[in-house]
Amino acid sequence: MEITLKEILPPAYREHRAILHFNIHTLEDIEGVVEAGYELDLPVIVACTPRVLNTLGGRSIVGVYRSLADYCSTPVVLHLDHTTELRDIWRAISSGFTSVMIDGSRLPYEENVQLTRTVVEVARAAGISVEGEIGAVPGKEDDLKDYSKDLTDPDMAYSFVLETEVDALAVSIGSAHGFYKELPKLDFERLGSINKKVNIPLVLHGGTGIPVSDIKKAISLGIAKVNIGTELLALVTETYREVSRLDCDALEIVDAGKRRLKERVKELLLEIER
Repeated sequence: MEITLKEILPPAYREHRAILHFNIHTLEDIEGVVEAGYELDLPVIVACTPRVLNTLGGRSIVGVYRSLADYCSTPVVLHLDHTTELRDIWRAISSGFTSVMIDGSRLPYEENVQLTRTVVEVARAAGISVEGEIGAVPGKEDDLKDYSKDLTDPDMAYSFVLETEVDALAVSIGSAHGFYKELPKLDFERLGSINKKVNIPLVLHGGTGIPVSDIKKAISLGIAKVNIGTELLALVTETYREVSRLDCDALEIVDAGKRRLKERVKELLLEIER
């Protein structure tokens, strides 16, 4: 079932649940994620970065997504992740994505608001959802050495949501993209303050490697969407390397990657549901 963030996140937010977002890098990855959600009867968010969008092509991604989502009963969102360029937003919208994220978090506040508001207006007219970001999630674990200046300010988050009318808000509370060398220390007090101020679904980026107990605590404080990407790319890449050393053809290599990704997605879904 095709669905938007605006439809799927508010009920999860009210019920202190979260929908997992999985970054894909191949068309076969889409199959793995959707099949995992279908077999467990759990909703999923299939997401890709602008690089993947421009490599695979928007129509190809949407074609595979629709061929699966339209024939399964579980909700599936197709989301463009961490986009800074309007041309990628327009390409995703015109291709048929059901959700986009505009990331103006590195811009001055007013420019972030203006950029995000522009995307919201166009996306809303097209019937799709928008995720915005205030505060900046570091690009890799090393950036956490001095991340305090980039953490989300609760008052600024309130103003941002009011001015942009985004459907979901990505917040910076101590997580980072990539693998962690040390366990991240999430700022739960800050998260609770943000949640009280904004009262809309919040998004946790950099979910790879965060302990399940911390993720569940974050969910209780307003996180309704958890992003996972790095570990899936690493898993599929390593699987391709392993299988390619065997006497296998290209189809067997690709299928092995999809099967292993699907297994891991199911594990992650069940960890959050338990």
